[in-house]
Amino acid sequence: MRTVNVFVDTSTVNRILRIEEEQPNNQKWEEDREYLSKIIENYVRKGIVQLFVNPSVKQEIEATPDSQKREQLLALFNQYHYTPYNKWIFPIVFPVHFVTKEEKKELEELCKEIKGFEQDEKIFLDAVSNSEVEVLLTTDREHLARKEICDYLKGKGLDKKMLVCTPKKFYEHLQSIDLAS
Repeated sequence: MRTVNVFVDTSTVNRILRIEEEQPNNQKWEEDREYLSKIIENYVRKGIVQLFVNPSVKQEIEATPDSQKREQLLALFNQYHYTPYNKWIFPIVFPVHFVTKEEKKELEELCKEIKGFEQDEKIFLDAVSNSEVEVLLTTDREHLARKEICDYLKGKGLDKKMLVCTPKKFYEHLQSIDLAS
């Protein structure tokens, strides 16, 4: 069976950690909750989807001042067996993967082409620079999953290497691909 490697950004980890919280007046929250639950139950728990995350996410959880809340969040976080991967975001956690000149050039080009991309550049490049990862899963529709980024990737043919997906789009993608091979 094929494994789909997915880089999960901080916004998505936060949604997963709060997946039990209902927000009926927030349609996007509820949509993410619905599809993240389906992804976790049908694909993550069965080992079909492997989640990658920047180690700084776990460090943020470990820095939670309330010890009871910290332990609860760590227990939830550890349920999903995130694989740590970082290249751009500090603090660097070993083993570290260094940036190539080609990746730096690609980042500079993206920042020139896409207005406001700078705030998401590092999380995006952590995902793109990991040759094992094929999807960047995000709940951040304002930045990472916005049309300009997806159009840019498609125009450069990079959408074949890296899909940027919201939970609903990723769930639909999983249902459309052959996972048996």
